[in-house]
Amino acid sequence: MANEEFMENDLSQLAVLEGELYDASIKGMKDLIKEMPKYKGHQFETISDYNLFGNAIKTKIKENKIDLIIMGTKGATGAKEVFMGSNTGDVILKTTCNVIAVPENNRFKPPKEIVFPTDFRIDYDFVDLAPLISLAEKYDSVIRILHLSDMQELDEEQNENKRTLASFFINIKHSFHTLSNTDFEEALNCFTQSRGDIDMIAIIARHYTFFQRLFFRPKVQELSFHTRIPLFVLHHLNE
Repeated sequence: MANEEFMENDLSQLAVLEGELYDASIKGMKDLIKEMPKYKGHQFETISDYNLFGNAIKTKIKENKIDLIIMGTKGATGAKEVFMGSNTGDVILKTTCNVIAVPENNRFKPPKEIVFPTDFRIDYDFVDLAPLISLAEKYDSVIRILHLSDMQELDEEQNENKRTLASFFINIKHSFHTLSNTDFEEALNCFTQSRGDIDMIAIIARHYTFFQRLFFRPKVQELSFHTRIPLFVLHHLNE
């Protein structure tokens, strides 16, 4: 009997807490909407869901037919070298929705240059790259296609995929670059530093183990692009 009373009290307190959190969430989002600048053609809606973060995102993507997720992100406390936290990582790795991850304290500016790292091993599909092409067209961006490899020459498959990329970007200002470095992270870091004007990194989310290594593993050395450049993750659906 005593146990049942305790359980009833616990459930009652949990329900009260859930209600308080929901009310605070709704109020916080309404206040945020009031502070946001007004944009013609834009409509903002708020959603509050009492659920695990990843599950809630998956549900809302399906219910609302979401095309793009934009998330602010920061590394876990005490691990500033980590580009993004677990919530953003889960969204990238466990959904098929395109994601723009924006580092903490980043201020929006039109992307003059976008780096697109590749190994030319993906059979690219135009529909996968269409959001990137649309973004580049809107802001007259230059796409820097960066091939990172320890091989000097491309094989037949890679050359064909390179030609495919060039045909997709035919109406976009673009250039091809090659860096020979077995450490992908360091090579990408060196390239972004040497360019100076890179405003975004766009990458196909196909190799999940690569993403886990590149963006979620703490590193001793500082990778400057982790903390200052937004990441545009495009999902490759042609598997």
